[in-house]
Amino acid sequence: MNDILKVSGLARSFTQGGVTIDVLRGVDLSVGEGEIVALLGPSGSGKSTLLQAVGLLEGGFDGSIRIAGEEAAKLDNDGRTRLRRDALGFVYQFHHLLPDFNATENVILPQVIRDVDMAAARTRAELLLTSLGLGHRLDH
Repeated sequence: MNDILKVSGLARSFTQGGVTIDVLRGVDLSVGEGEIVALLGPSGSGKSTLLQAVGLLEGGFDGSIRIAGEEAAKLDNDGRTRLRRDALGFVYQFHHLLPDFNATENVILPQVIRDVDMAAARTRAELLLTSLGLGHRLDH
């Protein structure tokens, strides 16, 4: 299986009140194409910080993040946006689904933004939701 995401030696520290706090220390992670991953851990363990990094939503991290074979640090803002749009998807603990859309429509939307054919987008959305055990909630 090819790695769609490869994180090597990822680190992030903050200084607060003169004290350095290591939020991430040398994180290594590989995620294969099509693989679904859940990050679990106690509050303050770095889950959201890791998602900010691999989602290319924040900079200032030490280490390497490769997405679809591309080194994220070498990309400009447009390149990072393209990778987020085309190669990544994640849902935070507190999701931000559009309340006026049903589950299928919420999954279709990012595909439509990428100019995917509507019928193909609907088919993929239904397959994804069904694979997550949500086939009975397509219209919710």
